[in-house]
Amino acid sequence: MANVLRQSIPPSLIAAYKTVLNTPYKATSNAVRLGLNTKATQAQPVKPANKLLKVQTEAAHWLTDQWQPAHAAAFYAERLQELKTQLINPDYWYTVSPSADRTEWGTPELLAYERPVNGQYADPLRIQSNCVYTQWSKTYPTPLDAGTDTEPAPGWEGLVTDQIWQDLWFAQRRLSYALPVSVSKTDSRPVLIDLNSTVDAIATFRANTSWFARGVYAEFSHTHTPPTPIENYLITKWRKQDIYPMDLLNTDPHYFTCTNTVRVLLSARASRRFDHLPSANLLSLIVTTPPARGVYFARNDHVKVTHHETLNLMIGKTPHG
Repeated sequence: MANVLRQSIPPSLIAAYKTVLNTPYKATSNAVRLGLNTKATQAQPVKPANKLLKVQTEAAHWLTDQWQPAHAAAFYAERLQELKTQLINPDYWYTVSPSADRTEWGTPELLAYERPVNGQYADPLRIQSNCVYTQWSKTYPTPLDAGTDTEPAPGWEGLVTDQIWQDLWFAQRRLSYALPVSVSKTDSRPVLIDLNSTVDAIATFRANTSWFARGVYAEFSHTHTPPTPIENYLITKWRKQDIYPMDLLNTDPHYFTCTNTVRVLLSARASRRFDHLPSANLLSLIVTTPPARGVYFARNDHVKVTHHETLNLMIGKTPHG
């Protein structure tokens, strides 16, 4: 067994060393001993620092493995840089336009007017309600602008009526795609969503950052397989990572008016809705923001939130398609 004495490990390499070395322990009062981790039988890949980088590096690795270029490192670096700069190289990516783009609109069911409220936030002039969305009342082509009163852009609206705060309506956007190639949960072919999203909010007093959360949910299916029932994503599936840090800057002296824009690269494979299929050639994307669901905020008597997106669906190519 080899002994290495007085080894100085730079802080930047400590995390990497931990994957192949046992937990340090003191052998003497002034010495620390490390042993090899016998379970570390191969090199451990460095984990990306954030989720965006993870999506980018995994896609670049997949392309490199599939194309087997003579200069793999340079090829990998070029594909990664393209992803980082939002450059879609048609040599390596399919881009797919939606076959349908519709908005699903519904009104809530009010189950109860009284819900528990922390005393310091209670407001007798704005009693909270419990608004639950269970089904859509109608669907229509997604408006390019704010839409109309009967067919608004995706979003939601809430109002105080007779001192009770309640939702008026909620709408989410659904885009349907026919994939140029079949994908399976075992082939690792990247299916990426380049999302450029703008959310507009107007309120009588002040906004809430949760109104600017984005949810993007992928539903894979196959033309020969009946689709599984779609869960009520818009209400039940919100996660902390759907809310992005932002500064809410008011642009109106009378109402609180704010616009927030976010661009992100997501993997459609993050959805667990793919598990029930051996392969898929159809994809449905749901894009939404969370409605108030009867919860008032900051003495607002009226709130309206709408969102618009530009989506690029990207699917990795192999040399054979």
